[in-house]
Amino acid sequence: MSLELISKDKRFYPLFWTMYLGALNDNLFKNALVLLITYKSISLMGMNSGALVAMCGGIFILPFFLFSATAGQLADSKSKTTLIRITKITELIVMTLAAIGFYSNSFTLLLIVLFLMGTQSTFFGPLKYGIIPQLLKKDELVLGNAYIGGGTFLAILVGTILGGVVVSTDDPGLLSSLGVLSVSILGIISAFKVKNVEAVDSTVRPDYTFVRPTIEIIKLTMKERSIFHTCMGISWFWFIGAAILSLIPSLCKDVFNGNEAVGTLFLATFTIGMGIGSFLAERLSQKRPETGMVAIAAVLMSIFLADLAYSASQYSFIQSENHFSVLEFLRQDYSLRAIIDLLLVSVFGGTYIIPQFTYLQDFTPRAILSRVIAGNNIWNAIFMVSAAVMIMVLSSLSMSIAQIILIIAVLNFLFSFYLYYVNSDVTLRFLFWIMSKVIYKLEIEGRDNIPTDGAVVIACNHVSFIDWVLIMSASPRPVRFVIDYAYYYAKGMKFWFKQAHLIPIATRKQDPQILNEAFELIKQSLEEKAVVGIFPEGWITRDGKLRKFQPGIKKIVETTPTIVVPMVIKGLWGSFFSFEGKGVLKGFSLRRRRVTLKILPPIAADKFNFKELEEIIHSEAQ
Repeated sequence: MSLELISKDKRFYPLFWTMYLGALNDNLFKNALVLLITYKSISLMGMNSGALVAMCGGIFILPFFLFSATAGQLADSKSKTTLIRITKITELIVMTLAAIGFYSNSFTLLLIVLFLMGTQSTFFGPLKYGIIPQLLKKDELVLGNAYIGGGTFLAILVGTILGGVVVSTDDPGLLSSLGVLSVSILGIISAFKVKNVEAVDSTVRPDYTFVRPTIEIIKLTMKERSIFHTCMGISWFWFIGAAILSLIPSLCKDVFNGNEAVGTLFLATFTIGMGIGSFLAERLSQKRPETGMVAIAAVLMSIFLADLAYSASQYSFIQSENHFSVLEFLRQDYSLRAIIDLLLVSVFGGTYIIPQFTYLQDFTPRAILSRVIAGNNIWNAIFMVSAAVMIMVLSSLSMSIAQIILIIAVLNFLFSFYLYYVNSDVTLRFLFWIMSKVIYKLEIEGRDNIPTDGAVVIACNHVSFIDWVLIMSASPRPVRFVIDYAYYYAKGMKFWFKQAHLIPIATRKQDPQILNEAFELIKQSLEEKAVVGIFPEGWITRDGKLRKFQPGIKKIVETTPTIVVPMVIKGLWGSFFSFEGKGVLKGFSLRRRRVTLKILPPIAADKFNFKELEEIIHSEAQ
């Protein structure tokens, strides 16, 4: 993967480094503050150090509840570039107060600064994600989000480590002060290189009453079904992430008997895994928001969370006053397995979150994108607080860390059914794409000939039982295929075919009611601007030659004028799923067959000719 986007591309690299430095500074400050409170046993307002550390999380999240709505309105109504620069200058002012607090050991001031930092992050969030579609092309969004996601978690790791390093020195106040001020200044320099963009909707008037716009923006996220489901999916990630990260310190210290270095190892593992998962999502996305991998990633996260719980429950050591170093920890049974489990949980966490963020940016109208992101941030905060409450309740019931992790795994597995329900067609499309890559050396020609929006009818020659799988895997959009009712209603298949939105059809002689219902469903699908797949021959070829086309596609285009995209499959005749040779499902071979799917230029409805379509596909299939 090229690093040019974050090193040379003037459209994007200033935003990336502005974001990276901001996240690094947040975590440098927060970790330094938490460690100072913990190891200096600070108490304020009648609260001990443990209670203060817990309160720090709430102080930082509170601004997301209070100010996210107004932040989203500002981001849509003004130039995001200008606002980014203002927020970074504000960060320097806030960090100047932080430096004073560190140097003077004023923890009251530092807690105020923590609230101000949360406020600054609240206003920066809708800007950094909202500006990406204005800087990058549509097919670059996944890669851009992968860099932002991976960079954020790397910044969290580096900032956390630096926070621990400066606190362990002889003069933590001075070094903490210099650290946060230096990073802020670098962030301002980077922010002033961000490309200028125009306001997306200057008619929006920010509402500074805070409560009313918060309610309005939450309602905005609920207006469009797919936006709301995506916000719920993203927020669930933060629920799981917040729960896991809150458990890691106790898991390392109390269960694995590890010292601070072991805790850093676990945090580093989680962060590196998120980075790997972010870029894995980009590789699997084919330059589109591939939400089909989300439910699958959630299931895999649950599997490795459950195994982490098992590793924690089986781990044992001889009790002593000293905690294990990293090397001592790795010599213990189940230690490496626990690290691998956490790594894979975070890898699949990356493949879970990046497609959803990209989809939110791609699907949401640009004029309201920042407000939707702000609303999503509010939902994130609600879910993170819910995670904290859940951990507190389960801990109060005397549950072990392993039991709590197992409960999280089960909850996440149950949530994956919801994710599958709202993404069933794209999930199956993604699985079919993986299947096609494993079984065949699939070459796709003319992928750009499939329109990215609007009603489309795909017409393709019918060579085998899995033609529709290959076409669906190549399409940037889910395809509702018309298939023979005998296969649709075959035992055990209806449920899955229904999930994929396939449409059963019969001849008038076989069942006129099914035939009429099929044409009604096709018409309804096209009116919904969906993609409908047709095999005009009506049957799979028995001799490898193209059959005569049935008039169904002609009736479809006449009833609902729409674009027709011809396709031709080559190389499947003679495969395990065709009728050639020994017959279908006979003569299986491990050799990957080379298959070509040629997508021809689309035909407009007013230029569609039934006979010409047959001739085009026939000539290309030779």
